[in-house]
Amino acid sequence: MNGKLNDRDAKCPFFAYHMKESITCESLIPDTKAKIVFGKPSEKKLHYNLFCCFRYENCEMYRAIMKTYDEDEEKGGS
Repeated sequence: MNGKLNDRDAKCPFFAYHMKESITCESLIPDTKAKIVFGKPSEKKLHYNLFCCFRYENCEMYRAIMKTYDEDEEKGGS
């Protein structure tokens, strides 16, 4: 991966896109998106490279969304 961030590098199934200082993902609310805003582009780049591209299972947003899917499945929902 070069120094420039590319949305196609993201492996997280909930990743939508990124901007200069933010990452947008699927939300906990159906049919919505959640925007995570970072204080600096370097903080966003670190999060993107670590969680969106490689270790998304450790991301707080990923785990929260997966929890809602697991709860829906247990209830027999969609």
